[in-house]
Amino acid sequence: MDFYASDAFLTGLARDFYRAKSTELKTYALQGSTAHVRLAEINGKRVIHTGPFYDYVKPLGNGGPATAPDGTLKYLPKLVTSVIELPDEDPTSVVPQTPLDPAPLVMWGKFETWEAYQALIRKRSRSLLRTQRQRLRKVTEQFGEPEFVFDNTDITAFNTCIEWKIQQYKGGHETLESAEAVAMLRRLFEDRHLILSTMKVADEYVGFHAGFIWHDEYLALIPAYSPAFAKHGIGKEMLLRVMKHSFDAGHKSFDFLQGAETYKWEFATHVQIIESHGTPPLINRLKTTAERTVKQGLVSLSPELFYRVKRIVLEGRRVVASIRGAGKGPDKG
Repeated sequence: MDFYASDAFLTGLARDFYRAKSTELKTYALQGSTAHVRLAEINGKRVIHTGPFYDYVKPLGNGGPATAPDGTLKYLPKLVTSVIELPDEDPTSVVPQTPLDPAPLVMWGKFETWEAYQALIRKRSRSLLRTQRQRLRKVTEQFGEPEFVFDNTDITAFNTCIEWKIQQYKGGHETLESAEAVAMLRRLFEDRHLILSTMKVADEYVGFHAGFIWHDEYLALIPAYSPAFAKHGIGKEMLLRVMKHSFDAGHKSFDFLQGAETYKWEFATHVQIIESHGTPPLINRLKTTAERTVKQGLVSLSPELFYRVKRIVLEGRRVVASIRGAGKGPDKG
């Protein structure tokens, strides 16, 4: 059972983000498919399959339930439908075009040693590892040896990571600016399911990398770094160190999660193809089409205009949230 089907994630999503009064974890069949999935039903009626940090739903494997499913679903917005092995060179050549971004990952079982994995990276980029060594040497000469910690439990470091990640988004980060989403993430951090890796230079934080760990899988969630150290390649240095720790720990995989960013293809050995299953309700289709049309129109006119409008919308949401929060006031007993 993967992390997104686990009690830890599904309960946290229902409790901390949706603020459900009641939660039941159930198994569902998919209409027109033999696959079963595990989801949360909240408040006795609503099955949730979307939310913050919820990149996909995976069908249950051979170890799935022996009993009949609790119900049948007609629609899932993001379902992993296949896993494809990537060629050593030109990895994206075998990735089919789909409306949804795929989720690249590394399957560590392909490599007996870390050096064998580095050989794959060199096949795809002759300069990546060499450039990183040069950058690291310059940082060390100027500031001293960077201090890397794979598992930092300091809540202050967690808060700084969230702040930096929000700042890196030109138009604002809707998910991380949601109090409910951050509360969910903080609980997973406190319960030791979200692991925060950190790097310090001259006793100051310069990089963060947060990821979920579930059994023998690592799911890379939030990279963030100091803009002042961007030229030193701190982000990629953090990623390489976290990946090596994952390899040394004997993890089965390192999942980059959903997104087709260029850097993911430099490292991935496989890709999970994500597709929608079934037909969404009409109201969902209309909302998605409208949002896509507005975004495409603004971006085509001016990317900066799009980000400006996005910031204004988010600021409006913050004001409304603060008013609602102030309106609640203290309990009068």
